[in-house]
This record gives sequence, C-alpha cells and structure tokens, in this order.
Amino acid sequence: MRKIRTHHNHPEGKIFSWMVLIFGLGGGLILPIFPNFVKTILHTDAKVSGFYAAMAIVMFLSAIFSTIIFKKVQRTTITNLSFLLGGLTLFFLIFVTSLTELTIVKTISVWFSLFLIMSLSLFVRDFAKKNDLGAEEGVFYRFHNIGAMLGPLIGGFMAVYMGYEIVFILAAFVMLAGLSYFYSKHIIQKHPAIVNERKQSTRSMRKNIKEYFENTERIKSYFVTFIMMVFIGFKRLYIPLYVIYSGYIESMSGLILALSIVPMILMEVKVGEYADKHGVRIPISAGFLIIAVSLIAIFFSPFPLLNFLLFIIGNIGAALVEPLQEYYLFKSLPESKEDDLYGVYMTADPIAYFVTPLIGMVLLVFLPFKFIFLGFGILTLGAAGLTWSMIKH
Repeated sequence: MRKIRTHHNHPEGKIFSWMVLIFGLGGGLILPIFPNFVKTILHTDAKVSGFYAAMAIVMFLSAIFSTIIFKKVQRTTITNLSFLLGGLTLFFLIFVTSLTELTIVKTISVWFSLFLIMSLSLFVRDFAKKNDLGAEEGVFYRFHNIGAMLGPLIGGFMAVYMGYEIVFILAAFVMLAGLSYFYSKHIIQKHPAIVNERKQSTRSMRKNIKEYFENTERIKSYFVTFIMMVFIGFKRLYIPLYVIYSGYIESMSGLILALSIVPMILMEVKVGEYADKHGVRIPISAGFLIIAVSLIAIFFSPFPLLNFLLFIIGNIGAALVEPLQEYYLFKSLPESKEDDLYGVYMTADPIAYFVTPLIGMVLLVFLPFKFIFLGFGILTLGAAGLTWSMIKH
C-alpha cells in the first residue's frame, strides 16, 4: 500500500487527508489477520506466499489497464466505485471458504484498491498544482500513517476477542464511510478541491518506459522504491505469520504493525528537512542498513519477544527511506514529464510485491521459517551497500 501525500495544513486540502486516513484505517484493520486467514484456506506458509505473489501479478495488470480506464472514466466515478467495491469485497470475506472464492474476492479488492490510491494521488497532485503549492510544502504522509497505525492495532485485538468476521465487517464499514464522505463532499457540498479534468497522455507505455530508464538517477530512485516496497511487503505478509508461528495471538501482530508505523509518523518531517540540506545518500543507505541489521539479528535471536522489539526498531530504518522515495524521484523528473513517467515508477510496487513472496516461498520450501529473516536481511544489506556507492552526495 503506497502512502499518499496530503496537504493537511491547507483548509481545502484537508479533505484528502481525511480520505487517506479512512483508506489507511480500512486497509490496516485486516493487515494483522489476513495472512493467517489465507493460511486457514491454503494450510501452508509456502502456499500463502504463492497466493500473495499471484495477487501482485493482479496488481501489475491493474496498473497497466489503469492507463486506459483513467482516460475513459471520470476520476470521481472511479473513486466512488473503488470505495464501494473495496468495502463490499471486505464484507464478502466473511463468506469465503475456498481458494476460488478467495481469489475472486481478493482480485477485485486489489484491483480497486490500486485505482483508489491512484485517484486520490491524482486529486492531491492536481490540487497542489492548482493552488501553486510547493511539492514538499505542508505535504506529508502523516494522516495515512495514522490510519495505518490505528488499523492493525484495532484489527488485531478485535480478531482475538471477536473473530475475523467482525474485523472484516468493520473494515467494510470504514470503506463505505469513505464512500459516504467523498460523495457528500463531491455531490452535496461540491468541494472545490475535487477536480475531474486533467490532460491525458497519448504516448505509448513502451516509449514512457524507454525514456524513464534512460536517466540513471531515475533508475536509482526506482531501485530505492523497489527495495522499500519489498520490505513493506515482507512486513505485511511474514510478521503476522511469524507471530502465530511463535505461539502468540493476532493482537500481538496488530501491536507490532502499529508500533512499526510510529517512527514514520515521528521522523518523516525531519528526514525531509535533512535531505533538503544534505542530500538523500546517508539517510537512504543508513535506513536500509538498520533494516538489514534488525532482520539478521532476529534470525540469530531465539527470543520471540526480543525479536518483535528488534523488528519495531528496524522500522526506524524504514522511516529514513520512506519519505525520500518520491523526493528522490522528482529531483530527476521534470514536471512536464510527470504525467507520462510517473506510472512507470509506480510499477516498482507490484513487482516488489511479486518478488517478495516468491523469495519467501522458495526459502520456506527448503528451509525453516526463521531463514526468511536472514534471506531478506542479506537482500537489504546489499541494498544498503549499493545505495551508498551509487547515490551521489
């Protein structure tokens, strides 16, 4: 789930802050339970990894088809449908008992979740341009992170005491509340920040891909985002599985995932200020190094509670990298080319979400569960070394 920057300090821009908070809360509610819910149907961790890899392919295809859909359908219609179908698919999870049913429901959910992220991001971007707001002025991920923190915390505890079904129903209710909020602002209040029209690109995806990767700095920013999203995918898939594997309940998963967001809420502004003055090389490479050390330490530690703490500490590294992903990109992406090339950059997400469970599935087939941490720790350690050597001061 990509974070969405919002102008929450702007009187008209606050509408988007509340919308992404709702979106983050709705999606976050099921994070601590969904991998284990999938496991109740597929029975093994390796098969759960395979299912997540398949859903990443669905996400990639939805990103490709979005270039057509966003040209033919109004953005407000896409937003309404995405909130509606996102809520309905979460509700229908309470009836899912087979792989076929799970695949159909999750495919629709993934498809329209991506559409919702894209439409909200476009609303925020066009609002910023219309009001001549600077790219980084008052633009933070804070509201999305608040929703992403509260969601797992609430969802994990509710799953323990009330069951998975209640969590799915609450998540569906939150998404439908988002639909109600957006509909009232758009149709009833006719909020000035909600703008449908934007210039559509006529360039081919192939030409955009070629132009994007002709620039070495854009390649580096793509790599940074790819590794960061690998870690995000790892966190959402394997931490809930590891918690249950270690003999703890879903409320512990929710607590860990919630606390892992706290460094991002506290540090993102200061990290951006540091990058403005000193560049992105040190925070990005240090961030990946901290993540790598924490994951490798978990592999060697026999104490689950200590490992949970180590993972939370490791997210300090994520807080150093997350605010700088798009910051680094836009340093090498002229505003005139954003419409054409930003979509290429966004493909890093589904590719990372595909690679992550694929690596995990291979490791789980041949090795015990804890080798997951060693494998991804080594991967992130390599990324720390590469970013230190290839990013300029």
